[in-house]
Order: sequence, then structure tokens, then C-alpha cells
Amino acid sequence: MTLTERISMLLNKAIKEEKKFTQAELAKRMDISPVSVNKWMKDGAPSIDKLPQLCEILEISPNELFGYDDGVITEDALKLYKAFQSHPDYQKSVKVLLELILEDIS
Repeated sequence: MTLTERISMLLNKAIKEEKKFTQAELAKRMDISPVSVNKWMKDGAPSIDKLPQLCEILEISPNELFGYDDGVITEDALKLYKAFQSHPDYQKSVKVLLELILEDIS
């Protein structure tokens, strides 16, 4: 499963099944348009700088978002990590993700 498929699945679950929030509420919380949320729900990809905020809103860890399974690193996860590393906002995003992980641990 790709990251965009995973995000789509998680958003559809949170919005349609668990009814944690509406598309409009998510858009407002993330300071994006409702059209963007709709795209994400249909397998679109959010910008990398939105991933930490999305994790926080969905109340999941970055590992859950990326589909890591108890430290088992798949080839797809490794490709995703390499793509993530090459993004210009990598350092800022890593810092935010690590802060979220540390919050989960404590």
C-alpha cells in the first residue's frame, strides 16, 4: 500500500466510519481547502509539511501513517524514507515527527 493509499484509507475511516470530524472541519484545522481534503480521500497526496499535523489530528503515530510494522522495514518503506529525505522540508518535518514520537513515548 502506498502512502497516498494509506492516507486515503485513514481519512475515510476517520471521517466516514468513526465520524471524528467532517471534511470541512479537517480542512479548517489544517488551514487548507476542503477540495484538498477531498483529493486526499480519493488517493491524492498531501504536501510533506502537512504530515506531522495530519498525524496529530488523526491521533496516530508517524509509524502508523507510514505503515511501519513493529520495526519491520519493507522495501516500500525504505523507498518512501529516501523520497522523504530528499524533500526540501525534510529537516523541519523530521524534527516535528520526532517530537510527536517522543510525546507518544512519554
